[in-house]
Amino acid sequence: MKTKLRRSAVTLLCCWGVVSWMMGPVIAQGTRIRLDPETLALTPGDVETVEIWVEDVARLAGAEVHLAFDSTLLAVVDADPETEGVQVAHGDFLSPDFVAQNVVTQTTAGSSTSTIDYAIVCMPLDKAVSGSGVLARITFRALAEGEAQVRISGALLSDTESQPIAAEADSSTAVIIRSGPSLGVWGLIVLVAVAVAAGIVVVVWRTVKNR
Repeated sequence: MKTKLRRSAVTLLCCWGVVSWMMGPVIAQGTRIRLDPETLALTPGDVETVEIWVEDVARLAGAEVHLAFDSTLLAVVDADPETEGVQVAHGDFLSPDFVAQNVVTQTTAGSSTSTIDYAIVCMPLDKAVSGSGVLARITFRALAEGEAQVRISGALLSDTESQPIAAEADSSTAVIIRSGPSLGVWGLIVLVAVAVAAGIVVVVWRTVKNR
């Protein structure tokens, strides 16, 4: 009898382990709002773009995202110079048919924190999207040396019935601004050096061959 009970307990534990293993990825998955890339290495004057991503969402019809950044080190490059104020660029995931908010608020006196407020809704609501994609793009220009952070300070997603969609939004982008060539410039320097070295090798080879 005890042996049968032990076998039953072992069987139950094994079944529970299989179920937990199968359900683990499902539980771990969920709608997420993040920034990409997570790190930027810049020098003063460099311009780079940060994307706002929405991942694993279902029937997304509206989105509202708020961000904060240090405006003593970073400035947002206006995506629409013909419109008053400074705006960010729309992404290609959710159609921005109705733009409720697209405003970059510059630093006020006595504060170094600037904000980005972005809110859009697709029209009609049956244009809602599912899956993952870029909601918006923010182009920054590095102003001075230092370490800054672009972070999501708040976010709200809604479905076709105007019901909120639960989402994790704790992502941020670390920006390191230092003097000297950026990673892109270093890459260009390396390419030029390789090209010059290859040219020297060709010249030497031809000289030796013609002797």
